[in-house]
Order: sequence, then C-alpha cells, then structure tokens
Amino acid sequence: MAAFNLTSLLESLPNSTNWEQSLLDLKTLFTSFSPSELRNVTQELSFHVIFELLSTDNKDVLELCCNVLEKLLDASGPSTVFQKYREEILKGLNHPHVMVKCLCLRQMLSASEEVIDELLPHREVLQKTASLLSDEIQVANLASKILINLGRTHQGLAVLFSNQMIHCLEQVSNISDTVRFRVYEMLIQICKLSLAALENTHNSGLLQQLLNEVHKDDVLIQLNAIEMLSDLTMVDHGLVYLDQQGIVGKLESMMGDLDSNPLGNLLLPGLTKFFGGVARFHPKEVCSSNKTFVNSVFEGLSSRDLTQKSISVQTVGFIGESVEGKMALDKLGNTMIHGVKLIGTMVREAPSELRIKALDTVCSITKLQIAEQTDELQKLTEKWFNLLSNNSFETLMSLVRQPFTDLRCSAHCVLQSLALQPWGQTLMNNYPGFTEFLLDRSTEKTKETKESKFTVIRTIAESPTAVDVFGQPYIVQVKAMALQGPFFVQTQSEVAFEGE
Repeated sequence: MAAFNLTSLLESLPNSTNWEQSLLDLKTLFTSFSPSELRNVTQELSFHVIFELLSTDNKDVLELCCNVLEKLLDASGPSTVFQKYREEILKGLNHPHVMVKCLCLRQMLSASEEVIDELLPHREVLQKTASLLSDEIQVANLASKILINLGRTHQGLAVLFSNQMIHCLEQVSNISDTVRFRVYEMLIQICKLSLAALENTHNSGLLQQLLNEVHKDDVLIQLNAIEMLSDLTMVDHGLVYLDQQGIVGKLESMMGDLDSNPLGNLLLPGLTKFFGGVARFHPKEVCSSNKTFVNSVFEGLSSRDLTQKSISVQTVGFIGESVEGKMALDKLGNTMIHGVKLIGTMVREAPSELRIKALDTVCSITKLQIAEQTDELQKLTEKWFNLLSNNSFETLMSLVRQPFTDLRCSAHCVLQSLALQPWGQTLMNNYPGFTEFLLDRSTEKTKETKESKFTVIRTIAESPTAVDVFGQPYIVQVKAMALQGPFFVQTQSEVAFEGE
C-alpha cells in the first residue's frame, strides 16, 4: 500500500497546486518504509519530475526537493543514479544554489567510493566537478574528495590526468590564489596515495607549479607552499621526491637564513613542520646536521605563540615515535631533558587542545613495543616519563578522571604506552586504586573512552611480564575482561522470594 501511495504521489506532482505540501507528504511517507523496502521500490520509480522542481525560486520548495531527492537517490544506489539521472546530476552541478550542488556532489562521492568505474566514463560531469573547486567552501570540499578518490585506481588516475582534466584544473587555478592552493591541497592528497599517483601528478606539470611557489618572493605564498609540501613528507615516496627535486636543500638554506630574514618568524612554523616530517623518517641525520631546526623546535616549546608551541610539541612526538628517533633525541642531552619538562608543564597547565597534543607526544616518546624493549631504551622512556612532573603518574591519573572525552582518550593512550613496559606496569600496580580502576567499567560513559581504556586492559592482558608484576589472580580477571570486549554489560539475575 505504501509503495502504491509513493507512486501515486510522484505521478501527481506535475499537476499539484501545492508543491510544498506534496513534497512534505512524500517526505512523511518515507517513514513507513524500511531501508530495504525503499530500495526495492525506488528501482521501479522515476524521479525526473522532482529534478524538474529544482528550477523553482521558492527556497522552501527547493530545500524539500533536495531532502526528498537525497532520500530517493541514496536508496537507489550510485549505480542506478548514474544510469538513469546523469543529465540531471550534470544540470544540478550547474545550479545556482549550493544545496543542489551539494546534493549532486554527494551522489558522485558515493559513486567514487563504491562504483568508481561507472563514474569514469562521464568526463563532462568530472570536468564540471573540477571547476567547482572555485565554488563555496562546502562545494569545493566535496568536489576535492571526489577527485582524490579518482586517484586511488590506475583507471581513475588516467582520467584525472587526461589533457582535458589538466586543462580544466589549470583554468581553475588561475581564478585566484585561494583557489590555486585548493587545487594544490587536493594534488598533495592524491600524491600521498601512492608512488604511481605522485608520478602522474608530476608528469601533469601541476605539481611543479607548487614547487615553484617556494622560490617566490611573496612570503605568504612561500609559507602556504611549505605547509602543503609538509604533508608530502609524511609518506616515504613523497620525501624522496622532494629531495630529488631539490626542495629539501632549498628549505634547509631558508632555515639557515631565518635570522637574517626580516619575515623569518612567519616562515618558521612551516619550516619546522616540514623538517619535523623529514625527521620522522630520518631523525639521526636531521637532528645531527640541522641545528637550526632542532633549536627552533625546542625553543618553540616555551614560545608564547600557541601555534609555534603546538607545532613544536607535535614535532618532538613525530621524531620520538621510532626507536631511531628516541635515540636521536636522547643524544641532544640537556636540550631534550629541558624539553620534556616543558612538555610536562603543557600536560598540567596548557589549554585543552594543546594539552591533548602534549599527551599524544608523551605517548609517542614513551611507547616501546615488546620487540624494542632493551634495558637501555626502557631506562630512557622511564626517565622521560618521570621528568614530566614531581609525580608523573599522579598527574596522568588526574587527567584520566577529567570529564572530557578527548583528554581522557589521550591519557589512556599514555597508560597504554606504560602498560607495554615492566616499569610502567610497576607504577600502575603501586598506585593506590589503579587495579580497581582498571576493572571498573563504570568509569567510562562514551564509546570513545570505553574503547581507549580497553586498549590498556588488552595490553596488560597480553603482556608477557604482567603476571610477574600484578600477580596471577589479578591477571586472570584482566584477561576475562579483555575477552568480554569494551562494551560488555554484566546482567544480574533477580530472584523473587515468597512474601516480598
């Protein structure tokens, strides 16, 4: 009956004297369908008449049209959408209203994630999508995500970097500096996907335009370009490429000339972030040869500029993730010792966002996987943890009790780092109430914190040294809890006695 009503409402739309009410009736009718029922019904229906209503000047009707169409198109699935409504999608991408463009782009995004091969033949639609990088930010962001998804397959890369698409991206880039850097940002995300994606981007000539920005005299353009290239250092093939193109050497020279550059303070955060990415993969070389970078990172930990402080603390975390990075930081001697104390101050006193980044860095510099746990490295991570405050574990537990999800999750991350190592397990076992806290499911109220606390439980349950530290009876309880998972709820049986 509901299917018949839906068909009747759609057929009566062209002759309706009150489109708004008819669309409201459609929207209400959807609630009587399950997702699978609506999916089956939509295969037999045509929505062309609703697309035609998108030409209205009535904003309320337009919004209802978008709501109804989104429901119907989502139920149909991206494959059906592009078989039946390609022309309507293209027309919608040219619509003057943002909500209509976003409706059509969301359908394309689904196609790019689920049935990308069916999207690739529609070159005109994809070229229009590329042109929307110059549109309002929510439209541009959706367009960018679609084009990035093209870069995930060999066939998608061939379409993305065809002559027509390259020409379209070049035209869009010429509209303004803002749009040009949107294009660059998209290209960097594509380059990070794979070596093949980077090679295609390089061969298009578009990536070279971004590299050229680093050599310009405009410090703001330089800064934006360095920020973009910093993201490329987060993947091995990106870092190798930048070194081959001479960008690493160019930026090393810029870092060395900061003192003589009157605008050096503007470039410092971007350069610090860039070399932090390089140091993540080559910590020994960077920390030993680039003293300007090292000094700027550790001076930034005490900066009044929260942006510089944030970049510095994250950079220490990037470097300290690996064993090689930990050893490189340790070779800095008192510089690192003083830096860890400053990070400890951030953990205790900084604004919430910076405090979370500081905790994430503590997690990185103290974590050692079991295979990495030499006596020397365990002594190092224990020393760094104890330098954070007069009673570092008490400080950590005070953060675990804070009523803020992000903060608790980051504190749990540090606990998990400690739980991997015997010295950390000893701190836990000796702290009054910790063993009870770990087994108490009522401490966490959100999905995120339940999951983050569970990583600590699972780590202790799987640790080969935990039995020696906590004792067999306690570890049996921890292992039972680990088997139950993060969302287990204890059921209680109630027995009714006669006379109650």
